[in-house]
Amino acid sequence: MSKICGVVTEYNPFHNGHLYHLEQSRQETGADTIIAVMSGDFVQRGEPAIIDKYKRTQMALLCGADMVIELPVAHATSSAEGFAAAACRLLAATNIVDALCFGSEAGEIDPLIAIARHLCNETEDFKQILKKQLASGVSFPVARATALKSTFGPDADIINTPNNILGIEYLKAIIKYDLPMVPYTIKRQGAEHNSEDFLSHSASAGAIRKFIRDGGDIAQITALMPKASYNILLGEHRRSILNNLDNFSPFLHYILHNMPRDRLAGLSGLSQALQNRLTASARQHYLISDVLAATKTKSHTHTALQRAVVHILLGINTPALRNDAPYIRVLGFRREKEGLLRRLHATASLPVITNLKHTKDLPPYARNMLDLEIAATKAFWLGLRHNGVPEKNEFERPMIMV
Repeated sequence: MSKICGVVTEYNPFHNGHLYHLEQSRQETGADTIIAVMSGDFVQRGEPAIIDKYKRTQMALLCGADMVIELPVAHATSSAEGFAAAACRLLAATNIVDALCFGSEAGEIDPLIAIARHLCNETEDFKQILKKQLASGVSFPVARATALKSTFGPDADIINTPNNILGIEYLKAIIKYDLPMVPYTIKRQGAEHNSEDFLSHSASAGAIRKFIRDGGDIAQITALMPKASYNILLGEHRRSILNNLDNFSPFLHYILHNMPRDRLAGLSGLSQALQNRLTASARQHYLISDVLAATKTKSHTHTALQRAVVHILLGINTPALRNDAPYIRVLGFRREKEGLLRRLHATASLPVITNLKHTKDLPPYARNMLDLEIAATKAFWLGLRHNGVPEKNEFERPMIMV
């Protein structure tokens, strides 16, 4: 029986670092098949992906993934903990994934597992320090890092880097839910996750997005991406089909001016004070990026505020959100792996969706989550209408096969 490795991704867009991760994942785990769980049209930073999920699925399949399944938008735009838990549980629900491989700055699994176990079994000291830090007004990531360093020791410093943080959340999910996947990690190479620097053949996805958004010559990123991935991005760039959060500014203003305060709290999870601050900022600024810059406080990260805004835009009920996906939606697969799809249908513990037209019998929660996904895709394309880009209909878009 073949060995299957799962990876959790966004590919926003797919670059050389992602290619390295896929290649090393096969080598480290001994897997001959890779299934990628990928965010759809909105991503964990709380913004639309630069290009749509079908183009990013095509990138992934052309560059080494064997199958891509979608992480539902409510989970894809959740906190690191919710994002990781939903993604890991989704992979486990396939009942065919043997391993999970993620990139990290640490590059070693044992120190990350030790911290994950510590966080899964919080001591009273940890809880008290965390509570005190939060009361002082710092953000949750800062408060947790302080509590962890006080109760775990100096080795806790590795939680201060973005890929380590996400990796620890994957491990927490595996431990907490007793998921039958062996975890592996590979050391992240090249530019740091949030770096805006371009190295010779390496740049973060954020740096690539910023370079394009700032009007840079797209030809200058040729060396930073596999050829197949670059050609897809180039085609979307030429057709002006590149999205960003500011495209949704008029929609946010409409909602903030018309939605009752209690409904707004349910969507965003924001306190009354922060809701008021967000609304006041919107009276002074038009673009979402400027509204958020004026709203930010030391107790909320910029990314957390972006996620809150996306939940407002998409109508995601934040407090009621569960951290388990209710279905497995296949966005695409490689033709030579067609047997993988049959195997998935035979073994999965969740409904497998390959065609939206065949989803009438989904249970209520799954139906609601899928309807939210369809609405999110409509919203993604509405954000591009000012460029004259026509709306794409999810029901007319088949799985990607390469």
